[in-house]
Amino acid sequence: MRSISTPHRIQNFLDELDYNPIDDAASPRYILLTKDAHCLEGGLLAAAALEFQGLKPLMVSLQAENDDHHVITVYKGHNGWGSISKSNTTLLRGRDPIYKSIRELVMSYFEFYFNLDGQKSLYAYSDPIDLNRYNSWGWRTTDDNLVELGKSFNDINHFELIGQKELKKLPKVKKSLIDACFLGANQDGLYQT
Repeated sequence: MRSISTPHRIQNFLDELDYNPIDDAASPRYILLTKDAHCLEGGLLAAAALEFQGLKPLMVSLQAENDDHHVITVYKGHNGWGSISKSNTTLLRGRDPIYKSIRELVMSYFEFYFNLDGQKSLYAYSDPIDLNRYNSWGWRTTDDNLVELGKSFNDINHFELIGQKELKKLPKVKKSLIDACFLGANQDGLYQT
């Protein structure tokens, strides 16, 4: 954790990890050993690294229609909110800490959150989730599967960005953006519509 001592270094570290397409969730300690992670695992690692720096371990849940849900680890810098994120796509990774609110930060993902068919899919987000509420799970170091921790985020109140009917009416994104988004993606980890 000492070597990934800033949000920028944490994001770079996550970007270098292989994408884990398996539907389970390992603790940050285990991820440091295996050097692979999916979005929840990367989010947990980022939260633990930020906590090591004295920040609260906070995540935001993003919900999507006909696509994978996603999580981002959030932190507040001098100029606003930023995020760190492990993604199987090139466009859903972290954001610099310049956003005045969580909603504004989440909106920076909207145009780039779409499925393989080019349909925009992000429709809701949660308030920051303090991972200290999961301390009884031992999320930082456990050998247990943490997939239920991630699933529990679905039960948290989410704020709608756009109705799902209206979301389906939006135009599809261009093929060039789809190609850029999924460049280098692990095909086994992509949501199939």
